[in-house]
Amino acid sequence: MDIRINHRCMTREQKAVLVEAILLLKNNVDSVLRPGLQKRYDDYVQVHRSAMGGPGAFMPMPHRSPLFFPWHRVFIRQFEQDLQRAVGDTALTLPFWDWSMEGPGNPFTSSFLGGDGDRAQGQRITSGPFAFEQGRFQLRVWEPESGDEGLHRELGTEPGAHLPDTDQVLTALSKTPYGPGPDSWVNYCEGILHDPVHRWVGGDMSQTTSPNDPVFFLHHCYLDLLWERWKRQHPTSDPYYPVSDAPGLDRQSTLVFHAADGLAPWSGTWTVDQVINSENLDYTYGQFTSATTPPTTPAASCAPVPPACEPLI
Repeated sequence: MDIRINHRCMTREQKAVLVEAILLLKNNVDSVLRPGLQKRYDDYVQVHRSAMGGPGAFMPMPHRSPLFFPWHRVFIRQFEQDLQRAVGDTALTLPFWDWSMEGPGNPFTSSFLGGDGDRAQGQRITSGPFAFEQGRFQLRVWEPESGDEGLHRELGTEPGAHLPDTDQVLTALSKTPYGPGPDSWVNYCEGILHDPVHRWVGGDMSQTTSPNDPVFFLHHCYLDLLWERWKRQHPTSDPYYPVSDAPGLDRQSTLVFHAADGLAPWSGTWTVDQVINSENLDYTYGQFTSATTPPTTPAASCAPVPPACEPLI
């Protein structure tokens, strides 16, 4: 069983392995969807762009939909397993970014995911392993009007952009039922916890091609963890809705990741029902110190704790 942990509790070695795995997917692992034109990492960007419309769009779309949580669960798990294969290390797991924790707990350091974009360079990031100047992280899938091969960020500058705080997480966790309605768990969570983080990071994270920024996967791991917390907090509520009689959206529906006439990005299919529990995909989280209250300190979010939770760098 793979165990995902808070990125704050990763050792330097674990961070280095994760970064190298991402760079291998970006440079050394062949694409399934467009061989010779892009690499395996770019396939994930393409799938997500198609999940929001445009060329290659498929239905049903997983955004503004009850499919939001199960669809992204499979999406990030497939990415995680591709990372493991790239470095030949099954101990590698994606970490989560708990953006509700303030202070130095963000992942935007020069030794990990790199920093903010440089205004003088059109908001291209210039530090860290994913900076264009390093020569190992070239964007190949973008929205038509972009076409810039460098990764961009614009941290905290978009109007209304913010990182949700602990109170907003607690409010989200109190919402029932799963769906439907604007005040339900899935819709409240997507609108109040998910969207603002994309806007706060800005740059490529604010586009349909948001997986171009590796922080996408850390963000969605935390949302995935919160779904697990929500289910534990509300054991008598349906963990997903609609339960039945809604083809394409109910628990018996097969999750879709490509157009009917397009190539499948990976082998295997899953119904919503098959992925409601993360253990069915052979992973869990190393952070369930409380069923109702999100952690407020680094130590609380690192349980079970590795031998040493390294100082943040």
